[in-house]
Amino acid sequence: MSEFIIQIEQLFSAFSDPEYRYLLLEPFIFFGILIGVGMLVTGFFMKAPKLQMAALIVVGITAFAHVPYKEARLAAQPRMEQVYKISSPARVRSFNETTKGWVATSWKFRLLILVTGVAILVGVNRNRFGTALGVATALLGLFVAKDAMWFHYQDAIAYHPNLKQHVAPIDKKAPAPQRTSPPAPVQQKPVAPASRATQNYSTQAPQPAVSRIDRSRIPPPQVPLGPQRRPVRPLR
Repeated sequence: MSEFIIQIEQLFSAFSDPEYRYLLLEPFIFFGILIGVGMLVTGFFMKAPKLQMAALIVVGITAFAHVPYKEARLAAQPRMEQVYKISSPARVRSFNETTKGWVATSWKFRLLILVTGVAILVGVNRNRFGTALGVATALLGLFVAKDAMWFHYQDAIAYHPNLKQHVAPIDKKAPAPQRTSPPAPVQQKPVAPASRATQNYSTQAPQPAVSRIDRSRIPPPQVPLGPQRRPVRPLR
């Protein structure tokens, strides 16, 4: 229970940070408008006045969320520029351009709030004017939701490089294996004559000196190679 309370306290403190506040409100805007438009179209087909009224309220509230969202985004922009102006200047330029887009389309959100409020006061099923207001709310809501999703996508491209808009290392195809040529036949060198081989060997590695024979020693006895005939003296 204590961990739950700590998390709630941290979330409430995070709402004071404009950067987190605009990140929290951005998907709420286009998702809420799309859900409200879907409820409104369903209410037209089912002829359910209560569902139509609930859809108009959802569209109006989510369209009004653009006001605190724009304020939080403008408040967070200077600090984000200080963070990314050195490490990633392209992100700063993309964020500034997207912020200008949100500001430029503010009139569409205000117009949607106005049309939705008049449709709630008049009533969608009361007369043709109310029905026209309901249709205008649905069409304008789709255009506004499209713009909000487009700006959200631009921020995603800038701050999430793993999207398919960028080339990731896993997208690079492995190079095709190169065909290896067969090994060249080994060329045998001609054998040099004995004289040249001996000469080359003598030039490369000197032969060890042959020790002289000491002739002062007694020569070894000579052993006959085969049997010899003994001299025979005749008997007298």
